[in-house]
Order: sequence, then structure tokens, then C-alpha cells
Amino acid sequence: MSDIVASESNETAVRETPLWRMFIVVYATALAMLMVDLADGIRFVGDVDDQLRELQIRHLMSPQGHWFDLSLPFISMPAVYVSPWSRLVDFPYVAIAWLLQLFLPTAQALTVAFHVWPPMLLAVFSLLVASTARRLMAGFALTETALILSLILMTILMSMGVLEFSPRRIDHHNVQIVALMMIVAGLVRWGRTGGLMIGAGAAISTVIGLECLPFVAVAYGGLVLCYLGNVAQVRTVIVAASVSMATVTLLSAMAFIGPSGAVSTQCDAFSAPYILLLCGFSTVLGVCAFIQNERTGPFARLLALALPGVALLIGAAFLFPSCMSGPYGIIDPLSRELWFNRIWQEKSIRYFYENGQYDLLMLVALTAAFAAYVVPLLRFRMREKSFGPVIAYLMVMSALILTAFVTRNIRFPIALMPVFLPAVVAMMTMRPPGFEKAYRIPTMVAAMIAGALCLFFVLLPPLEHEFDAVDYMAASECPQQDFSVLQTVPPGRVAVPQGIALPVIFAAPSGFSVGAIPFHRASPGMKRMFDVFMTSDPQLRREALAPFDYVAVCRFPLKADPAQAPLYAALAGGDDWPGLERVVSPTPSNFQLFRIDHAALR
Repeated sequence: MSDIVASESNETAVRETPLWRMFIVVYATALAMLMVDLADGIRFVGDVDDQLRELQIRHLMSPQGHWFDLSLPFISMPAVYVSPWSRLVDFPYVAIAWLLQLFLPTAQALTVAFHVWPPMLLAVFSLLVASTARRLMAGFALTETALILSLILMTILMSMGVLEFSPRRIDHHNVQIVALMMIVAGLVRWGRTGGLMIGAGAAISTVIGLECLPFVAVAYGGLVLCYLGNVAQVRTVIVAASVSMATVTLLSAMAFIGPSGAVSTQCDAFSAPYILLLCGFSTVLGVCAFIQNERTGPFARLLALALPGVALLIGAAFLFPSCMSGPYGIIDPLSRELWFNRIWQEKSIRYFYENGQYDLLMLVALTAAFAAYVVPLLRFRMREKSFGPVIAYLMVMSALILTAFVTRNIRFPIALMPVFLPAVVAMMTMRPPGFEKAYRIPTMVAAMIAGALCLFFVLLPPLEHEFDAVDYMAASECPQQDFSVLQTVPPGRVAVPQGIALPVIFAAPSGFSVGAIPFHRASPGMKRMFDVFMTSDPQLRREALAPFDYVAVCRFPLKADPAQAPLYAALAGGDDWPGLERVVSPTPSNFQLFRIDHAALR
């Protein structure tokens, strides 16, 4: 493969193609995909996270909002809900809305910001993709037409990632994708600038949330192995990455959670434990790489890293023992059983088959098959002593493997793996010496994946899920129903099934609050609501409803089992309940509001 020579062509070779032209192809294709997705008015990617993020930002922009105060008073369990979500994601929306306030009311300015920022962020992602793809193709040649087609195909294969940048997709996953692509771009770039990108991307992804920590760990594990093997320029990369990670971590702590938040312990969010670990490990890595010379042996390097590294882990475990149970330790057993264990994102890819989501299953299989074809490219790069692309590939592969067991990760490998495609196409187009042999194994792997997928459909019996009252409570969102009855009563606390919690918040006047939302920090409220709607014990129901003023339920077309959820089955079926006084709606609606008479409640 080292004998590869660019074939003569009247068209421009990729190494002569300006980055801006590649960027335009990627960004234009991505924007076209967004327009196709929005043609029917329904986004392919969207969930309750967008709704809660919108509520968090709107509350921040209200007179009651405070930058470092993440409490949301419209969620009362009865304790006020405190969000774990980072202000880093909120900042662009607030900044755009603040500028637009010169011309528009605040509410409209925010609506515009929700529409324009995700596609603007897509431009950053597209630039990183184009730059990375260009560097991966170094030494190869493609005609202009082949390059454009490969860039278009690459972007289409990134579908799940690209659609995370749709207007009003304001959840944090698009920023996480950008942060991970920044790490990939830094690894491929190598050198000082690459190290700065790696450290910044790793820190930003952790500031946003903890989902990407396993992938960051794989990337840094690869850097450590390169350091032990004394790979060229690895010390420069590690020192730059360490300085960048520590700097971004400390600046983010001051800018987005404040001094008090930086010393607090939040096991599910960026706070003291993660600030300590990020700064501690970056310091250990950076100092070792900086002070040790080229002649230091691998064992001495390993020892120099391991001793302070293990000490740091032990110290963190001692200082923050509550975090040893993980970020979801707050979830009580009842909420875990009835809510968390039913979330599709926490299940394996078998869930896609069982629920008829064959498109997602095929997309994962296609990504896995393509991943096999990247291996010959990596072997070629390793012969050149270029290990950055290999580390980037292993990081993306870890996301793909984890997706097979926890589908919430599906967006990451699909957004990142196709960046290797133009370079793979270039190698296959040029048919270098040993081409057939190099791609024989990847072709066999792809065939095995296709065969396994066929067997999956043939041998695995379809599973028909039997829906119950808990599913109905989660699904009952009262779409396109009139909530104006909330305007006719004094503000108060409303006990609701989690399915209509966010719609109630959006519709209710100021002063109302709901008792639970479908997010892990709201598990105390969810447990209380399960007690309200599912218990057969009147005393337990009275205790659970004691802090609340109202009960709200949406009429549901399917009949719930009264033995499983007595109160919900009655109210969702349109019946009354002793101690709950129906508030008459001004217009016919499936949304039902009841005033609680605590003395008469049964």
C-alpha cells in the first residue's frame, strides 16, 4: 500500500480540494436532510428532553431565573426539582435570545433561538467532519466527482447524528456529538493543536453530561498506550490535551455551576467529583509526559502514571463514597421497576426488533459492517506510524459495541464512524497492491453481519408487549386537547401521571406545579405518583396526596386494569372518585382536573 500513487486525472485530486469546498458539500447535504425530515412537520428525532430543556431555558430568562440556580419550581415532588443539566447547553440559546430581545418579546426571541441554533451548531459539526475526512485521506487521491459523492454518502450515513441538529432539537446530544467529533478530529490531527482539541472535547462532553465518559476513557487509554510505546509526538499531544482539559474544566466550573456548585457533590452531573478527576488525571498525564525524556522505558512510564493515578482514584472514592453506586443511584426500587427499566434507551438492540424499528436495527448493522472496511485503512496508517486514527476508531467502536447493549448510545457511532468513508473509498478506488487480500476479511465480516441479521429475523420470535396501566400513564399525553380548565382555578400543586406532566406545565398559568416528570432526579415524585394512582390502600393514597391541591388525568381510549391501578383506571375511564371534585372544563376535553377534598378522600 505504501506504493500508492495518485492516478492522473483531469479533475482535482482531494489533496488539492480546499477545506471550505468539502465543508460546503457536507453542510449542504446535512441541511437537505433536515429539510426532508421536516417536510411532514414531524421531527424524526425528538423527545421529552427537548421539552424540559425548553422549560429550563424559559425559566432562566424569566424574572425568577438565576444563572447558577438550576431549581425548577414548577416541578414539586413536593421538594422542588433541581436539574442536573448544564448551563453550557443553555448559553447559546440565551445569548441569541438576549440579542433578539432588541427586536422581539422574550418568548418569541427564545422560539427563534430554538429554531436557529441547532442548524448553526451543525455547521461546526460539518466543519469538523470535513477537516477530519480530509486528513484521513492524506496520501490518497480521488477525483472531484468521486470525492463529492463520497462526502454526500458519508453525510447520509450519519443520519441519526445529523438529525440531532434539527430546529427545536435543543437537547444536549447534538453538543455531545460535536464534542466527540472534536476528540476524533484532534486524534487524527495529532500534534499540539490536536491535543488541545482532544482535551477540550473531553472536558466539554463531561461538563454536558456523563454519557460519553466511557468513550473519553477509551480515547485517553489509547493515548496512554502510545505514551508507553513512545510514539512520535505523543508527549506533545498529551501535554496539550492535559492543559486544555484542566483549563476548560476549571473555566466551565466557574462559568456554568459557580463556586458553590464546583465544591458540591452531584454524582449524576458535572461537580466536585468530576472536576477532581478531570483535573487530577490531566495533571498526572501532563506532568509525566512533560518531565520524562525520550529514553525513559515503558515500565518506568507506566509506574509513574499508575502510582498517582491509583492514589487519585482511591482519594476520590474516599471523598465521594455516595458516587460509588453510579449516577442513577438516586432512583428508588419502585421507580426503577415501573419507569427506568421500561425505557427503550436502556435496553439492547433487540428492542428495535421487538418494536418493529427495523430501520434503526439496519442502521446499526450497516454501521458495524462498514466499520470492518475501515480496518485496512488503519493498518496502512499504522505502517506510517500514525496511531491517532486508530485511537479514534477504537473510541467510535466502543460506542458501537455499547449501543448493542444500551441503545441510548446509538447516535454516537452513527454520527462518527462514517467520517472514515471517503478515505476507505479512495483506497478501494485506487486498488493498491494486495487490495483483494486486504478487503477479504472485511467482506467476510460484513457478510456474517448480514447473515446474523437474517437469522435474527428468522430465529428470534417476535415479542408482543402486553401494555398495562403503567404504560398508559406514560403514554397519555393528551395531545391537541384543551387545558384551559387550569385557567379557571387558583394555582396549586397538581398530582399527575408522568405522561401529561410536561404538557400541564406548558399549559398552566404561573404558580402551578406538577408532582413528577419522567427524569431520574424526579424519582421521588414518580414513586409518590405511583402510590397515588396504583395503590389499593386509601391511607397510603391520602398520605401521598397530602401536599397536593389537584389531580389531573387524561381520558385514555384503552381500559386500564383497576386491580393494578384503581384510581388511574377510574379517572382515565371518565369516572369519578370519592374526595375528588371534578372541575368542569370550559370546552369539551379529554383533560380532566379534579380538586382534592382531603377529608373525604378515599
